Parts: sequence; structure tokens; C-alpha cells
Amino acid sequence: MKWANPLLILGGALLAVFWESAFHGIRHLLGAQVDLLPAIMVYASLTASLVTVSLLALLGGLWFDSLSANPLGVTVIPLLICGLGFYSVRELLLRDQPFAQMMLGLVASVVTPLLVLITLLTTGKQPLVGLGTLGNSW
Repeated sequence: MKWANPLLILGGALLAVFWESAFHGIRHLLGAQVDLLPAIMVYASLTASLVTVSLLALLGGLWFDSLSANPLGVTVIPLLICGLGFYSVRELLLRDQPFAQMMLGLVASVVTPLLVLITLLTTGKQPLVGLGTLGNSW
């Protein structure tokens, strides 16, 4: 049953990416898109193997980019950086504490989109960036 955990993680990532693109209720309610992929990456980097973290970064990034306006593959490297960062220090982290898990998810949810934005800006793309980037409630 060593294959069940990676398959469930990848299946959850596929469902999360599909849910983000198909159902817009939360986006309209909060005024911003909720991205669950960094949180799943935190879970995978704290509980799964390096192969699972790498597959999640590759497949999750490609799935996310194929259903969004991002160029294909731009999310893969930021997810991999985030996942490898948490994977390399996971013995030092308080993995069993809910507050620590919430803070790690918060860090990943902030760092990953910023790395995607930096990647887009360095490749010559011109994403729409402004006060509306932080959320429509401003």
C-alpha cells in the first residue's frame, strides 16, 4: 500500500485544480481565487517522499497552468522550490502542531504566487498587476 498515499495526493491535487477552475462561488464570495495547490504541496512535503513531491510539482503545475491563463509550465518551478524547501527541513518542523501547519500553508500560499509572478515578469510577460491583485475587496 505504499502507492496509495502518493495516488491520493495526486488525485486530490487534480480535484483541487479542477474545483478552482470549475466552481466560482468562493471566488465571488471572497473576491479572490483560492489556490489549494500550495497547501497540498506542504502536506506532501511533510508526509510523502521526494518522488511524490516532484510529481506533485510537475503534474500539479501543469494541470493548474492548463486550466488558467498562465503559460504552460510557469507554476512548476515555484511549486518545486516550495516543496523542496519544506521537504529538506521537515525533521526540524513541528509537523504535528496545527498552528505550525497553518503557518507553513500560509507561507507556501504567499511564496508560490510571488515566485510565479517573478517568473512571469522575468520571461517578458506582462501580467495584470495592481491593487486588484491583492483581492477585489480593496
